[in-house]
Amino acid sequence: MEPRYLRVSAIVVALITVGAAVGVYHYYSTSTSSCTLQSTDPLIFDQAEQVHTLDPDWAYSTPDWGAVQQVYQALVMYNASSTTNFTGMLAKNWTESTDGLHWNFTLQPDIYFSNGDPVNAYVMWFSLYRTLAMFGSDQYLLAENFWLPNVSYYSPANATTAAENSLLWDLNNFNFFDPTGNQTSVMMASNQSFQVINASTIELNLGYGYIDLNTTVAYTYLLAEISSVGATAVDPKFVQDNGGVQYGETNGYLQNHMMGTGPYVLELWTPGSSISFSPSTNYWATKLAAEEPWNNNIQPAKTSIEISFQEDPAINVQNLKTGAVAGASFAYLGPDTVHDLAGVACVVVDPLPLAYSTTNGGWWLYMNQSYQPFNNLSVRAAITHAINVQQIITEAFGGYAYPWVGPVPPGYPDYNTANLPNSNYTYDLALAMQEMNDSPWPIGHPYPLTINFVYVGPSPDFDFASYLIEQDLAKIGITINPEALPLNTYYTLESYDGTTNVCEAQSTANGGPYPFGWEFYTSDWISPDDWTLNNVLSWGSANQCMGGYDNPAMDTLSLQAAGEHNATKAAQDYATMETTLAQNYTDVWLVIPNLFAVYNVNVHGLVPNPIGSCLPAWNLECNTEYGT
Repeated sequence: MEPRYLRVSAIVVALITVGAAVGVYHYYSTSTSSCTLQSTDPLIFDQAEQVHTLDPDWAYSTPDWGAVQQVYQALVMYNASSTTNFTGMLAKNWTESTDGLHWNFTLQPDIYFSNGDPVNAYVMWFSLYRTLAMFGSDQYLLAENFWLPNVSYYSPANATTAAENSLLWDLNNFNFFDPTGNQTSVMMASNQSFQVINASTIELNLGYGYIDLNTTVAYTYLLAEISSVGATAVDPKFVQDNGGVQYGETNGYLQNHMMGTGPYVLELWTPGSSISFSPSTNYWATKLAAEEPWNNNIQPAKTSIEISFQEDPAINVQNLKTGAVAGASFAYLGPDTVHDLAGVACVVVDPLPLAYSTTNGGWWLYMNQSYQPFNNLSVRAAITHAINVQQIITEAFGGYAYPWVGPVPPGYPDYNTANLPNSNYTYDLALAMQEMNDSPWPIGHPYPLTINFVYVGPSPDFDFASYLIEQDLAKIGITINPEALPLNTYYTLESYDGTTNVCEAQSTANGGPYPFGWEFYTSDWISPDDWTLNNVLSWGSANQCMGGYDNPAMDTLSLQAAGEHNATKAAQDYATMETTLAQNYTDVWLVIPNLFAVYNVNVHGLVPNPIGSCLPAWNLECNTEYGT
C-alpha cells in the first residue's frame, strides 16, 4: 500500500460531442413533438456516458455513482438540494466530540439488505474498511481521514503491510452478522479509524489519513465526505461468497452484480447499452419513510427506471421532443441545443444554481512550470492577460458559462475570499505584450517552438474556445497546436508512474507531451478542500502531471485548511492560497459551464434533481420520481 496516493477526480463528466450514435434508442420516434411520455414504467432516460462498474468501491465516473446510489446507501446524505445540511440515511442520529475528531453514528433500527441480510455496526465496519483495503478508485474518499487498524497513513511500510494483511483476513473470514467474542473485540478496539461501540453504533475516529501529515486533523467536511459511494453499506456475506476482498484488485462479481439497502434493485445491466432498476420489494425503510415524508433520501421507489447510454446529442434531443424519454443527461449543453429545447413546450430546460454547475466541472488552463516557456513568470503573466475570457464565454459558450477565480470554485464555501480578480486576472493585451517583452522572448523575437495544447473534444464549443485561445496567444508571439482528445483518453494524462517519476501528460503518449492545455475538476463532495487538495497540493491529480506547481508552503496550508473549523481562519487560509497562485500566475481560470435540468413536463417528484430527472449529480432522488 503506497503512501501519498494520488487523490483523483472520482466523478468524470462526459462532454456532449457530435458523432455517430453508439446505438439507436429502441423507443426512438420520428414525430416532431409530444408531451405524452411513451413509457411511465419504466421511466426512461438518455445518458451520455456509460456505466463502467457497479461496485461502490470502484465507481469512478458520474454514471457509475449514479448507478451505485440507487442501490447502495450511506450513513448520511445531503438534504435534498442543500449543499450544507444532511439527513440520516442509514444513521438515525450522530454526535461529534468537541475537538471534532470523534463522530458516533447510531444506526436506524431493523436495516437489512434487499436479500434480507441484516445491517449493523459490524457490517458498517466491514464496508468502510473494505474501501480502504481494496485500494480501489474510491479508496481516497476515506483515506483522507482514516486508515487501517492500529496504524496511520504515514506508518512505516512494514507496519502498513502487516495491518493490510491482517485486515484482509478479517474481512474475508469474520461473521459480521453474528460475530464471535474475539471478532467483536477486534472491531471494538479503540486504536483504529472505525470502532464498533455496540451492535447499533459505530465511531469514526479522524486523524489517521493523508491530510494528517504534520498534525492530527479534524476534517471540516466529514458529513459531505461520507455521503459518497465509498462509504456505503455492502453485504459482507455477498462479498465473501463471491470472490472476497483482495488488495488492489476488483471483485469481478460485484463489478456486475449489486446487493444494497436502497430503494432499488438491479434489474438488468447491458454494458455499453443500458442499465435498469426496479423498486425493491423488500425495502427496509418503507415504514420509516411514511413517518418521515420530508426525508427524500429514504423514500421507497415509485417506479422502475431505465438508463440508455446514448452519446449522440441529436438523438437525445429528438427523444426528448417525442416523449421517448423522460429526461436526458447533458453534462454540457451547447447554446444551440439550449435554444432548440427551450422552444419545445413539452420539455423543461431549467438552469440550475451555480453550485450544481460547479460540481459538474470547472475548467482552467494549466501551464507546466517544468517546461519552457512556462518556467518563466513573465510568460505565464503574459498568457493570463492575453486571453479574453469574456469573449470565450460569449462567443464559444453562447453566454452559458460563468467566469471564476480559483482554486476554490464559485458556489462553494470560501470562494474568492481574497476578493480577486485583480490586476492578476484582467484581460489586457497591452500588459500581456509588456510582460512578454520582459521575458526571454520579447515581441518581435517570439518563442520559436509550436507548443502542444490539449483539450477534451471534439466539441463545438471547446473547439471554438481553443481556437480563440490560439488567436489570442498569437498576438504575443506564442504558437500553439490544439489537439482534442476524447475524455477517457484525456483522463489518462493525469496518470503518474511513481516508479519512473513520469507523468503521461508530459510523455509522448497520445501525441504528447502536453505542457499546456485545458484542465478540469468535478467534485466528489461540496467542500473547498476537495479542489485545493487537487489543484494546489503538489501531488494533487489536477496539478502534479499538468501544472506541475510545487510549493511546500502551499502543500502545508492546503492540508491545514482542510481541518480548519474556525471560519475566519479558514477564509484566511484560502485567501492566502488564492493570492499566492495569482501572484505566481499558476493557472488561467476560464469557465464554469452552466448546468441545466432537462426533462419532460410529465415527470413529477423531486425535480430538478438536480440534473433534472434521475441523472447523475451529487444527490440522486430517482425514488421520488414518476411520470404521468
